[in-house]
Amino acid sequence: MAEHRHVTLAAVAKAAGVAKSTASHVFTGKRVVAPETAERVRHAAAAMGYTGPSALGRALASGRTQLIAVVTHALLEDPDTDPLSLAILDGLQREFAQAGYGTVLIPPITDDASRDLAHAVLYDGVVSVRRMVGFEETNPYLESRHVPWIALDGYMTEEAAVVMDDAKATEELARRVLEAGHERIAIAGYTFSVEELPDGLTTFDELYEAAPTNVRRRLDGFVRAGVEPVAVFRCGTVARSSGEAAARALLEMEEPPTCILTTADVHAAGIIDYARRVGLRIPEDLSVTGFDAVTLGGLGGIELCTVVQDGMQKGRIVARRLLRMLEAEREGRGGLELGDPEELPLPVRWGDSVAVLTR
Repeated sequence: MAEHRHVTLAAVAKAAGVAKSTASHVFTGKRVVAPETAERVRHAAAAMGYTGPSALGRALASGRTQLIAVVTHALLEDPDTDPLSLAILDGLQREFAQAGYGTVLIPPITDDASRDLAHAVLYDGVVSVRRMVGFEETNPYLESRHVPWIALDGYMTEEAAVVMDDAKATEELARRVLEAGHERIAIAGYTFSVEELPDGLTTFDELYEAAPTNVRRRLDGFVRAGVEPVAVFRCGTVARSSGEAAARALLEMEEPPTCILTTADVHAAGIIDYARRVGLRIPEDLSVTGFDAVTLGGLGGIELCTVVQDGMQKGRIVARRLLRMLEAEREGRGGLELGDPEELPLPVRWGDSVAVLTR
């Protein structure tokens, strides 16, 4: 068995007959090196099995890793649980890659293993994406790293990276439901919580209090449209199972709703799943609306009446803003004016999941 030897840059430089700094420039590209010299260095490196300077060493020397951390639970769960987060992640990764940054996914801090991981990973900036279970420890820790950070769709109060008029979109959606003749309308909305509040019937005020800012704006739109819900259901997770639980509870009412307004497509999908299991037709027996316009399977040809949120574009917008923050930090321009947040349109897509009732 051949003995494994650690080859250093200094050894490569000596073999090529150049200074260590010259060999370094060949690998980093920071300065132009004569083609003949560069070829001699590469030939020596290949012969000695040297693949380049240590990534850790480069990071320590430059103070930069060329990595962005994305804190999310999304990839730890079933893809059908929160498909919007996956689309956002796709947009983030694509934009960061185009700028020369890699993306490392890490979970929120919820136990010793995730805590150790959070402390071990080196990165230049961070984005936290939705469903921040464990944020009571994660957020203070991210702040302590003193790197550019954008929190997306949470409780954070920093200047927004993306502007979306959720309330205007859900108001339009709800008005169309009312115009279709629906009076017995229920609401199923989701919450973020350290304790992961269980699914269950609640009051509008309690749901509003527990909801993140973006969901509150969606609830505001329902109210502005004139919806007076006959019942309100709290979805403790962004998952189809919470939608099924909502349908079960709401349809067991003595006078069940004719339409359920949700704040996420995955819940609307769960409602459809349960309704069909108990023999109800969509929309003839039960109407339902969503929010996000994500791709979901198992809807049996039903096109949801929903609000279109382009997750990939949202991720790209957030990434561009973080990249501007990183550029400002690198150039020592503290207090850089980042400009107004980019606006993400939220058009209503009227499908066939809401019936027109005869009066």
